[in-house]
Amino acid sequence: MQRFVAELSSSIEKSEFEKSWHSDPKLHPEPKVEFAFTGRRVSAVVHSDAAHQWPLASFHQTFSAAIRRLNSVCNVRWL
Repeated sequence: MQRFVAELSSSIEKSEFEKSWHSDPKLHPEPKVEFAFTGRRVSAVVHSDAAHQWPLASFHQTFSAAIRRLNSVCNVRWL
């Protein structure tokens, strides 16, 4: 299991984000991800085992792309 936390520069609705996330065709071999939204902070839990970790840079890029499809000026800061 992996956990990522990001802070957004503006609020995004969880349901809209999840639609954007699932619209990315590159995600299908990736493990299941659960998101929790608290204000502008987003926690992501990736259900992966130690042998199949999602590379950090790839996850950040995929997450940021999903955010930018909803709001092109929203910045993502990783905590």
